[in-house]
Amino acid sequence: MHVAGMNITFKHFPFLYFLESMKRLDIENIELWAGEPHLFVYRNALGNIRTMKKEIRSRGLKIVCYTPEQCVYPYNIAASDSHWRKISIDYFIDNLYAALELGTDKMLVTSGIGDFSVSQEESWKYASDSIYQLTRVAEKEGLTLALEPLTRFESNLITDFKGLKKMIEEIQSPSLIGMIDAVAMQLADETPDDYFSMLPELSHFHLIDGDGQSDAHLSLDDGVQDWREHLKTLHSHGYDGICTLEIMGSAYYQDPQTALMNSLIKL
Repeated sequence: MHVAGMNITFKHFPFLYFLESMKRLDIENIELWAGEPHLFVYRNALGNIRTMKKEIRSRGLKIVCYTPEQCVYPYNIAASDSHWRKISIDYFIDNLYAALELGTDKMLVTSGIGDFSVSQEESWKYASDSIYQLTRVAEKEGLTLALEPLTRFESNLITDFKGLKKMIEEIQSPSLIGMIDAVAMQLADETPDDYFSMLPELSHFHLIDGDGQSDAHLSLDDGVQDWREHLKTLHSHGYDGICTLEIMGSAYYQDPQTALMNSLIKL
């Protein structure tokens, strides 16, 4: 299994501290969360990218997925306001080129969240059109968009494998491939088998534990998921992609290296 660490767990530490932690833990793959204070595409992006590339390469690390912050910042590709939606699409396109500059060929995207003042169908059309525009750029540049379902606490659009399948079939782009987030999957009462039975391929996997009640992204064995069974299922279907330990929450931010290590020793 190919495991990746993610700097979102280290967001209250300098980026170089995160890289050194990856070396100490013998992790070679990283999923790069593009959010402050580590990297924000509209704050000295070129200078930061050049520095990051140098530091990452000097440690023999590889960025396997680039994940722009898209749940906190004011960007939403499903927004009803056309100006806001255009700004949000531009934000993802700018991040797409940042991902390419950093040397990775995969970027994570989500559906955004629809305004509650309009119908879900209308919001879906906004999200679909936005993702379609992103796929046109991704196809041209040879980049994969890993489409991630969010939890029901984060979105009212793609929150399960059925929504994921619908969007992929609607857009029909070779650059758009589904992925699994274990917490979203758990809250939707799904299993990896559901995804593999409905989708031709999966591009990425967020391996975390969950409590089954909230969108908490827990260290392995801190929740109630049967994550070991999930890994067996991935193996049985021949999945040879990355499993990112996307651990988040105040319980982990003060000592992120230990939080990551406690999951690694159980794999």
